[in-house]
Amino acid sequence: MNQQNHTDQPVLNFSALIRSLTMWLLVWGLVVLFVAYQGQPGVACLTPMAWLLALPAGWNYVAFSRGNPGRQPFLAGAILGAILGLLYGLLFLGVATYGMPVGSDPEEIAKMQNMVIFMIAAGALVSALLSGFMAYRATFLQQRGQALPVISVK
Repeated sequence: MNQQNHTDQPVLNFSALIRSLTMWLLVWGLVVLFVAYQGQPGVACLTPMAWLLALPAGWNYVAFSRGNPGRQPFLAGAILGAILGLLYGLLFLGVATYGMPVGSDPEEIAKMQNMVIFMIAAGALVSALLSGFMAYRATFLQQRGQALPVISVK
């Protein structure tokens, strides 16, 4: 294992961040788009459950970094989770806009806008915390000599 002192590392490992982000964004994005295409756009309302995918994303960030998770693994995992939650919220916006139109009633439009703002803001916050704590935990385990398997989807 190529483990460096945390002070010698950059703030985050960009390639590990991109690999982990892409994996879990594709998983949820393809599920939502496929089910919405099948005529069930309400699947986008399960987005809060998808925030839990920030847990394996934080774990995989550390596993993909191969001992170089960055100076502050919690911060790097939180950045990963915030981006993931933001992108999940934008996916919700797209599916809600095109798959579940609200019509021209101002009250309904305001409700949908509030729901989209909540999904984006809460998604970024919750996913950041979950991914950050998981990245911190995985780094702790890795420093104690435990090998970290990559969590994959089959």
